[in-house]
Amino acid sequence: MSGAKFLLVIAVIKKNDAACCQATLHRYMNTARNARLHLLDYWHVIRIRLGLVALIFLLVVITVSATTFLLPKEYMSFTTIEVEPNTTPARIFTSTSTTDVNDPKFTQTQVEIIARKGVLYPVIQRLDLEKRWARRGQPLSLEAAYSKLHSMLQPTEIRNTNLIQISVYSTDPQEAALLANSVAQEYIEQRISDAQTVISKGLDQLRDEVAQKERAVDEAYANALRLRTEARIIDPNLGSPESGGRIEDSRVLTDQQRANDSGSQIATLRSRLEQLDRLKSDDLTHTAGLLNLNDPILEQKLPLYQSAIAEKARLLNSGLGQDDPEVKAIQTQVDAIDQQLRQQIDSLRKDTVTQLAIAEKTASARYLDARYRYLQERKLLDTAKTRLSSETTERTMPQKPATIQDPAEPSAFPMRPKILFNLLLGTVAGLLLGVTFAFFLEYLDTSVKTTDEVQKVVGLPVLAVIPKGIHVSPLISEDSPDTESFRILKTNVDFARQKVAASTMSVVSGGPSEGKSTAVCNLGAAYAASGQQTLIIDCDLRRPAQHELFALDNRVGLSEYLKGEVALDEAIQVSHIPNLFVITSGMGATSLVSLLNSYKMRELVDTMKDWFDVVIFDCPPILGVSDGLVVSALVEGSIIVAQHRKFPRSMLIQVKGTLENIGTKCLGVVLNNVDIKHDNSYQCYTSYGQYCSKPKSKAKAPVEEVAAEAVTEDVY
Repeated sequence: MSGAKFLLVIAVIKKNDAACCQATLHRYMNTARNARLHLLDYWHVIRIRLGLVALIFLLVVITVSATTFLLPKEYMSFTTIEVEPNTTPARIFTSTSTTDVNDPKFTQTQVEIIARKGVLYPVIQRLDLEKRWARRGQPLSLEAAYSKLHSMLQPTEIRNTNLIQISVYSTDPQEAALLANSVAQEYIEQRISDAQTVISKGLDQLRDEVAQKERAVDEAYANALRLRTEARIIDPNLGSPESGGRIEDSRVLTDQQRANDSGSQIATLRSRLEQLDRLKSDDLTHTAGLLNLNDPILEQKLPLYQSAIAEKARLLNSGLGQDDPEVKAIQTQVDAIDQQLRQQIDSLRKDTVTQLAIAEKTASARYLDARYRYLQERKLLDTAKTRLSSETTERTMPQKPATIQDPAEPSAFPMRPKILFNLLLGTVAGLLLGVTFAFFLEYLDTSVKTTDEVQKVVGLPVLAVIPKGIHVSPLISEDSPDTESFRILKTNVDFARQKVAASTMSVVSGGPSEGKSTAVCNLGAAYAASGQQTLIIDCDLRRPAQHELFALDNRVGLSEYLKGEVALDEAIQVSHIPNLFVITSGMGATSLVSLLNSYKMRELVDTMKDWFDVVIFDCPPILGVSDGLVVSALVEGSIIVAQHRKFPRSMLIQVKGTLENIGTKCLGVVLNNVDIKHDNSYQCYTSYGQYCSKPKSKAKAPVEEVAAEAVTEDVY
């Protein structure tokens, strides 16, 4: 490949890498979105990151344990008080209590009151807590002392009862008991003081009410006495405000009935008299029957009068005149009866006037009404005096709105910190935090984890799964689980390269330290063990590794041959493994890309293809430098080595896209450094290790092999 062609390949790579990676990632994300995790997958995540979970668990448990044992021990003392609603103020103004003694909010309200400044400030001042809790000789302020006492205090309501438990936490058990009892006593004293204050105000208001009633009684008595004197009525039952005895309800009702009857009679007489005065004499005979006067003479004469009027009308209608004797006779009769009716009605008017005068003078409805009002005021006064006497008597009785049922005593054992509870909580929190952090890291981890992911991401077969901890195995012919994975790799590579007739292969990776050099070493040993002439060429001129893996001299190698300093046969070294030859990197040189892209490098590839059955090139990371691209463009196929759970999937996608852009056939992917002890999905790749026969005696390895076994795949 010419230099211009190589530059063209590099340009195509840079142009198409982004689009290729984006399309492949999009296809993978759509596929992964439809996948559903099984319950065992969650356990698999925990098992993979068991070390992290254990570390977080231990850190949390140790932190909680240290904090628990370093915290000062606090003792708790409590006192229990019983509270009752104060119904005395309500009874001062009403005959029965209107306070709901079963108010569900009452006890909770008292719990809040206990923790307020109105109760705690007097306790602080009584016990002189400002000086008792002084810091560095400086007494606390009242607000600071309240904050500290409030943090130590914990009043709680005992459900479905009127009991309140006042708990106090302190490092001194004696102080805790003292504070609990002091808070309870202060609360009770304030309840008693508040109740007495309310009762005193109520009694003062009740005394004012009695005095007001006494004045009303005096005024009513004076009014009744004045009306009795004006009406000249003799009433020995009126009494006086100074006279003793209670006013009965029946007496008040009788006087009220009498006053009502007298007033009704006077009103009726006045109404009748007004009707009689408004009527004219001509109308009197016609309306007399409508007045309901109940007079026997009127009841007798009125029908006769009406009959005579009717007879007169009949004669006139028959054609007789006013001068007819019969008409005159009837007229004489009508006049006589009319005269009698007018005389009787005049007599009734006089009688009504007389009855009204007698009713107003003798009954005196105004006096009766005044007497009723006086007796009513007397009754209200008696009721107010009785209530005042009862409340005054009750005021002298001891008040108990709250009582201490269980006084506080010093505790013998600390209550806080709760060691067992804190340790249990720390254990649970440590596990939860560790597992949560493990799942969070798993969510953020975009590296290659399974063979299925490799096939979905890049669409390439997984040639082999190399377990974690496998060392360089020069004696690949031995039957052991470690060498079996490389024999599987060799077999799969044979099938893959037969499809493209590839005898020259490059082994590449996306980033450093993914184990490609170790894979090259063991793959070459596997081919050599099968009897094929195998050559390994270390093309990583920047960080060579094959000379260390095979314990060879690196003073003469690929760089010296490409510079023309040594012949080709001088650069090829024989390893301690039969059929395996190595060209080390050499001592290094400048202009590495130009050396690898030289004609001698292309000539070397063609020559080695003829000399050896299999030629394997150990290339540097393909995304780090361009050296790997140059070498991979010269070979017939490439193997990608990806370390398990190290680099993101996008790097693997980019490696594949880069190789395809330069026209190199990707044979497959080697998943390296897999932790099969914690990942059950890979145990099938090494579970047949026990099937291999074990040698009866172990041959003594040469010094070179012992040195090589100390190198792991994590280094290269």
